[in-house]
Amino acid sequence: MKKYGDEHFMVDDGMLEKICKYASLTRKDYVLEVGAGTGNLTKKLAESAGRVFAIEKNQEFFEKLNSELGRCDNVELAHGDATKIAFPECNKIVSNLPYSISRRITKKFITHGFDSAVLVYQKEFAEKLTAQVESEHYRMISALVQSTCEVEVLDKINPDSFLPQPNVWSSIVRLKMKWKPPEEYEKLLNTVFNHKNKKLRNTLENPPEKYADCKPAQMTPEELVDFYKSYI
Repeated sequence: MKKYGDEHFMVDDGMLEKICKYASLTRKDYVLEVGAGTGNLTKKLAESAGRVFAIEKNQEFFEKLNSELGRCDNVELAHGDATKIAFPECNKIVSNLPYSISRRITKKFITHGFDSAVLVYQKEFAEKLTAQVESEHYRMISALVQSTCEVEVLDKINPDSFLPQPNVWSSIVRLKMKWKPPEEYEKLLNTVFNHKNKKLRNTLENPPEKYADCKPAQMTPEELVDFYKSYI
């Protein structure tokens, strides 16, 4: 059997249509797609969006993508690692993401900025994005996403919608950006959540007195933004 690595290609045409519908695409939209695979979603995006910038890391899949969409006027293809490639100034992101890069690529999306994103994640990761303060799943990525975006889980996806089939369910998540943070904010969250159950005074030098005795795991996304703005 061909080794697909971390990629699971969506082959359910109805689900692909649903993802595009959730994204509310128009000809004014410039869409970024990460993990384009062999182009099943890319083709749908190109039908509705003004322009699509699609990234694929696997050489074999990229060649197939290029053979089928290389001459498409509103599609630009990039071969490489999406966690390292510079993104264009797109206003929307629509992707069926490789599970292994979910955390890294979501952080990059947030610091890059966008208007809205419709993303397919492993169900368990989607639960982390929406986790509430002090729950076992609340962590740095929860705080980063919730403090910068409105987050909504729109749908769940059965494994049989993919080829090869993953052994887990997936979720469609929509993010609407409300604040594009500087990279320093993401770095500060990384630092404090590495010690999320310690008081900030034990992790940082001279934290704002208002938050000095707070533990990141117990701070709401709004409090973390206020803490950052008071600290810089």
